[in-house]
Amino acid sequence: MLLSKHLSKLLFFVLSLFSLDAWATHYRAADVTYELIAPFTYRVTIRTIAEDNAADRDTVRISWGDGTPEEVLARTNGPIVNGFHKGEFIGFGFKRNLYIGTHTFPGVPPPPLNYYVISFYDPARRNGITNINNGTSDQIPIYVEDTLRFPADIASLGYNNSPVFQQDPIAYGNVNQLLVHSQNPWDSDGDSLTFELVTPLQFSDIPVPNWQNPQNIPTPNDPSNQFKIDKFTGEIIWNVPKQVGLYNVGILVREYRRGILLGTLLRDFHIVIDNKPNRPPEISLLNDTCVRAGDLLQVHVTASDPDAGQLVTLRADGGPFLDAPNSLATFTAQPPGNPTSGSFSWQPDCNQVRNQPYTVVFTAQDNFAQGGNQLPLSDDETWLIDVVAPPVQNPAANVAGNTVTISWQNPYFCASSKNFRGFSVWRKIGSNPFVPTYCETGLDGKGYTRLNSTLLNSYSYFDNDIVRGQDYCYRILAHFSHLSPNGIFEYDKVESVPSVEICVNVPLDIPVITNVSVNNTDSLTGSNFVAWSKPRVGANQLDTLQSPPPYSFEIYQGTGFVFSGANLIHTYTANSYFALNDTTFTHNNLNTKTTANSYKIVFKSNGDSLGSTAIASSVFLTAEPLDKSVHLTWQENVPWTNDSFAVFKQNKATLVFDSIGVSFNHEYVDTGLINDSTYCYYVKSFGHYSVSSLKFPLINLSQETCATPQDTVAPCTPVLSVDNDCEKFSQKPWNTNDFVNHLHLKFDSLPDCDNDATHYNIFFAENGTDFVKIDSTTDTLYNHTQQENISGCYYVTAVDRLGNQSVPSNIVCIDNCVYYQLPNVFTPNGDGSNDLYKPFMPYRFVNKIELSIFNRWGEKVFETTNPDILWDGSDFKTGKPLNDGIYLYGGYYYETQRGKELKKPLPPNKKGGGYIHLFRAK
Repeated sequence: MLLSKHLSKLLFFVLSLFSLDAWATHYRAADVTYELIAPFTYRVTIRTIAEDNAADRDTVRISWGDGTPEEVLARTNGPIVNGFHKGEFIGFGFKRNLYIGTHTFPGVPPPPLNYYVISFYDPARRNGITNINNGTSDQIPIYVEDTLRFPADIASLGYNNSPVFQQDPIAYGNVNQLLVHSQNPWDSDGDSLTFELVTPLQFSDIPVPNWQNPQNIPTPNDPSNQFKIDKFTGEIIWNVPKQVGLYNVGILVREYRRGILLGTLLRDFHIVIDNKPNRPPEISLLNDTCVRAGDLLQVHVTASDPDAGQLVTLRADGGPFLDAPNSLATFTAQPPGNPTSGSFSWQPDCNQVRNQPYTVVFTAQDNFAQGGNQLPLSDDETWLIDVVAPPVQNPAANVAGNTVTISWQNPYFCASSKNFRGFSVWRKIGSNPFVPTYCETGLDGKGYTRLNSTLLNSYSYFDNDIVRGQDYCYRILAHFSHLSPNGIFEYDKVESVPSVEICVNVPLDIPVITNVSVNNTDSLTGSNFVAWSKPRVGANQLDTLQSPPPYSFEIYQGTGFVFSGANLIHTYTANSYFALNDTTFTHNNLNTKTTANSYKIVFKSNGDSLGSTAIASSVFLTAEPLDKSVHLTWQENVPWTNDSFAVFKQNKATLVFDSIGVSFNHEYVDTGLINDSTYCYYVKSFGHYSVSSLKFPLINLSQETCATPQDTVAPCTPVLSVDNDCEKFSQKPWNTNDFVNHLHLKFDSLPDCDNDATHYNIFFAENGTDFVKIDSTTDTLYNHTQQENISGCYYVTAVDRLGNQSVPSNIVCIDNCVYYQLPNVFTPNGDGSNDLYKPFMPYRFVNKIELSIFNRWGEKVFETTNPDILWDGSDFKTGKPLNDGIYLYGGYYYETQRGKELKKPLPPNKKGGGYIHLFRAK
């Protein structure tokens, strides 16, 4: 159905070219936009720009793109004459025509397209367009479209409105003067837009002939003639036009939501370049800005004209003036003057917080006239405004036991916004007292960690994961987004300005573990040194009256980083706080060689537990042998912060461990080593707690471990090329029974591989995807022979003596070089020569055909699927010999490529067909 639809459109396009005079409208520009008014129902607007006195049309046709008939839309704007609207005059002798219609689509279109193309076509545009068809443009149609896409699951993304443009698709300028024009796009859904300069179309996918970029007229590659469009704002800048003329460009607008392409819109844009004694006005430069929701933004704008006597009119347009029912902006302009000015004022509300900036376009226009005709020039200034969410106010934090309670002001200023989603709480060990700039949002890169994965709808949060010895600092963010119709997916996500930072000091009323250090490395007789600090007494610390002696420290040990199989290994007891001085322990006779060990200390008062330290493990070092190097990595689970690690290696001569480097992460590579020689290492960590009264630095050792470097570097990857006899028999019969592909290998020396390959593995996939190893060879030339076929794909790997295998080479795919050609003459006269119609022999790699032969009246006289054909020149229905003459054929042949049967049109016509001269005379 789609194919027939396309063909019918093409037929309409071709036929329309024969009736241009009757239809001539001489449109200058056009665009199409749509607005959602109900599920699958849209209001569509066609806008055209035409000369005010040109041939015109009260109605136009629109194609909805869903298979329904084209619909006639009436013009809806301008004064009414004889019962029809006549369009609106916009100056320069031009008028704007609007044609509006409503259409309900049948639903989501079937895959794989998932879109409808709404389009407008007219068979004639204005003649004399300089950069189309060398100026002969009156017989070149104008075509614009807007793609209405539906995601496979529309509930996850939602319906869409296309962007609209507050500026008509026409601009005016003078030669040798800068032209700046803002299209002033507005997307009511807040979707992301991009803009691209493209060739205008005369029909779907058919570009206008001989189009040139305006910057190439009159001279290509002129650095003083640059025509550009801003990818993100759509602003057109021509610096500077060199030739008087009329120009048209295509502007392709893409619309994205959650990174998914939702629609594409094609505008046909017209530019008039003149050479009048007039210069455009200039607007004072404005820097893009931002404003917090609820705050008042006010800006004073001025404009002037370099030509004395000109009067300048200043106006403003853009999203802030359109975003009803939300807060709307105002612009109060002074009367025309030189200079003139105006005041912009906007106090956006919380519903206007979004990821994309709002666009305001200030337009200054002079009043130049010549010969009684108004021929003003203008200047556009595009101004972007980000609306951000204000910070959460009055955060507070209080610590009680093992919990910090964070709270903030209720209600939040923007809590009533339809796009408000909740709060997140962020924590940092130690303070980062930065003050966010007025519109600085989020906390990325500030050292904070988000605590709650699910957004909060309450005004408090309990942090139960705290450790004595650390100071904790918190900030809160508010989150906003749009929701998909099913309420599951968020898009256009934004975060507020961060709250001020609030910090707490956790009381040191229980021990703080400070050391777990390996003294001796052994699987049976290893030992660890464990240390901790005793509790502090005083205000908000340990109360010895409420928690009287005797006091005890119970030391528990578990295996690994997660404290598995924990056991009580020792207890210290003291009859008074001042006697509680045993804060170290050496744990002997355990495995420190193959596993880390973890510890915690439980503090008791008179037999009752007051709490315990956090779990702390030893540093466990792993050594991975590489080629002439050892890759060291380590990990630990400790409550303090490790800042750096010193790496030690054993000296083979003195057996003493020497420091060889420092790492600020958890790895180190020791290079320049000798393969097959053993090297031993340990790591020393240096850490701290954020509370300054605790011991500093915290130094702990890993176990010792050894590794033996060896050759682990794979050989260099081969570069594969494949050839065969296809070139030899190109466009010729395949006069050979050799079905051989010749594989050639070569190598490029690279720094991360070795040229030490001993053999090569050959992989083959008949279908191009399912590769299997078919052979190994020590030669760089390999011949692969198949039966009646040469198609398939190859790659090769190189292998060294230790079995290190390179990454696969490039994949090379070979297709069967099909030869199937049909003659255009045959003579079925019984003389034994050329009595049967058949292809030129021998053909190759064709399994079957679909051939039909017709007489000049379109009647089928023969059909076959046999690739040999063997037609004797008779009618297959009656068996009677056919008369001399020209017969047409059409159809397809089937070839096998990479295990698949492909359908191709019969030569010589690209669509599959040709003609046959039948002669019977001897």
